[in-house]
Amino acid sequence: MREATVELNAISYNAGISACEKGEQWQHALALLSQMREAKVEPDVISYSAGVSACEKDGQWQQALWLLWDMKAVNLEPSVISFNAGISACEKGLQWQHALSLLREMRDAKVETSIVSYNSGISACEKGRQWQHALLLISDMWEVKLEPDIISCNAGISACEKGAQWQKALSLFSNMRDAKSEPEVMTYNGCISACEKGGQWQRALSLLTELRKDKLKPTVVSYNAAVSACEKSGQWQRALSVFDQLLSASVEPSAISYNAGISACEKGRQWQHAMSLLRQIRVMKIEPHITSYNAGISACEKGKQWQLALLLFSEAVDARLERSVYSYSAAVLAYERGGRWRHALSLLREMLEVSVEPNTISKPKEHINYNAGISACAKGGQWQRALSMLREMREAKLEPDLMSYCAGVGACERGGQWQRALALLGEMRGAGLEHNAISFNVGVSACEKSNCPGAGGSLLRWPSQGDPLRGAICASAAG
Repeated sequence: MREATVELNAISYNAGISACEKGEQWQHALALLSQMREAKVEPDVISYSAGVSACEKDGQWQQALWLLWDMKAVNLEPSVISFNAGISACEKGLQWQHALSLLREMRDAKVETSIVSYNSGISACEKGRQWQHALLLISDMWEVKLEPDIISCNAGISACEKGAQWQKALSLFSNMRDAKSEPEVMTYNGCISACEKGGQWQRALSLLTELRKDKLKPTVVSYNAAVSACEKSGQWQRALSVFDQLLSASVEPSAISYNAGISACEKGRQWQHAMSLLRQIRVMKIEPHITSYNAGISACEKGKQWQLALLLFSEAVDARLERSVYSYSAAVLAYERGGRWRHALSLLREMLEVSVEPNTISKPKEHINYNAGISACAKGGQWQRALSMLREMREAKLEPDLMSYCAGVGACERGGQWQRALALLGEMRGAGLEHNAISFNVGVSACEKSNCPGAGGSLLRWPSQGDPLRGAICASAAG
């Protein structure tokens, strides 16, 4: 008995492709499209649209674009569903340029754009940090008589937040209010984060208050952004106040919450508060982050608690956290404060071994690496090591700054090396660095300690006849 053969038509294939699309099986969807051609069944707009949607669900933007191109190659006009799926695929694949290109194609092909089309395009721009394009799309929506919804506005505000455009974010928020569109927590979070990036801590706190007035519950993201806004503006008391609000609201803090809180303590030189928050991290069993330790180490160092700073550095090492230049900088400074020059040098060597590049100044925290090491050597009477470190800086293509030279001159002065001290002062001038009160005083002290008749002769050969340092030192030597 012969088996009956069933001839599949376009409807059957389309149903199969649609099933694959719903099951997020894009490979099978494309395989069915290929089988249609082999079976001499012409795919139609429905077939292709389902295929594009299947690719979109898995973020296969290249495959989605290829299907759209293939549709046009066989003289099929993509529908709004086809285009929307393609734009969404590009959005998921972080391809904002292709998303905008498809939107233009829709308009050129006289395919009526929908709010879904624009929302996918705005989200693509948001993910690509293209706030200008995101706002242009929102403006275009009004022109084609489409009213932006909460998704459009949230994506636009988020794009502005990522671009540090707090004014634009708040303007969009205000437009929402005028249009009687009710903001969500996500809307507020985007605005608070935008204010945080723009250093607008007052506005951030105002939005947090307004969020509660709208009978919305702030999330950990809301609080984190507000704490960080205060921290970045040096408002450590307010930062800790918001942190306390987070805890009292029964919102579980994250590592980011503690990072911002401890950083606020560091800026306010509140080492006790920083240590308290670090203890809370352990109690809460939150995975520690090197940022928290960096801020804690720096807070203790600034508070002249160098032993505690080094204890925290040791804890970070034991926790196998990847140390950054900030970690080492703060620890080196702590050793310098404690006069532990050997330990300071050891840490600088370790920085090089683990490929952490030491800087003269690690902005924006102004942590001195080599300078602290040179200063530690000076305090320990190790002038040879101090000069060696200055040479190392130059070999590493790091230009010594005023602090570097002052520390080096100080090391020579303490070691009774007046000639070397004056040579360094000459190098400073050659490097285009202006002497300050510290270099003047150290230079004078070096000559006073020399008790050497040749000092006056050497000083008389100082390059600049009008240099006040020369006059001061010569007067000292002559006396």
